[in-house]
Amino acid sequence: MSVVNAAPISTTKDFSFNTLYVPEPGFVLTESLSEYYENIVDQVMLDVSENVLSFIPHSISHGEVEARQLAQKSLNRNLNFMRASLLASVNPLVSADIPQIAGLTTIQNEANLIKLGSTETTEQDQKMEFILYESIMTLNKKISHQLGLIVNAEQSSAILMRQASTQRMTQKQEIPTVITVEWKLRQPFQFNVIREKPDNQNTDFVGQSEWLLEQLSLVEQTLFEEFNDRTQEAVLLVLESLALDI
Repeated sequence: MSVVNAAPISTTKDFSFNTLYVPEPGFVLTESLSEYYENIVDQVMLDVSENVLSFIPHSISHGEVEARQLAQKSLNRNLNFMRASLLASVNPLVSADIPQIAGLTTIQNEANLIKLGSTETTEQDQKMEFILYESIMTLNKKISHQLGLIVNAEQSSAILMRQASTQRMTQKQEIPTVITVEWKLRQPFQFNVIREKPDNQNTDFVGQSEWLLEQLSLVEQTLFEEFNDRTQEAVLLVLESLALDI
């Protein structure tokens, strides 16, 4: 006689494969707005890097091709770190700011009333779209300012320029690099931690860093303007995302 071993059959139905997961409106709102901001931040910082790397002060390279290349490499590396830091900060910033803006809280609470799939635009739809537009304009200002704090233009420009200059001194004098830059990813509201070991160099880097300071100082305002110019895109992105996930 043969014996067949079989696992017990559960009488409880498993709906895990039949149940459609519907994200919460708050999650959809955060992800949609984060995507909107990240795309703009990425492009703005790429433009900043291109502008910075296209001009290296003569006082850094002194006409030496290799010194110029070393400075460009140093600046490019740190500007990439800065861009990564800003991009990594967008989502937690958006997530933290949304509850502070009444209109966005209303959108979350009333998400089920948005019916983009209908052929008619209801009065409620128009009202929600207006609230969303005004709320994103408010969020634009907050996000651009917070990202500007992370850029920390005055301090960052001086340190990045000093490090770029150090690359030339290291190459020429064969001494260890004395500047260490640490970008804190995913930690909004905090300035980048910058450590500088003391040295005996008395070179004045203020003049050299002015051109970089000018570029980095424009980041916050440029982001703010780009955010505002494309607010309607953000509105449509959010409404479409909510309509698909409701």
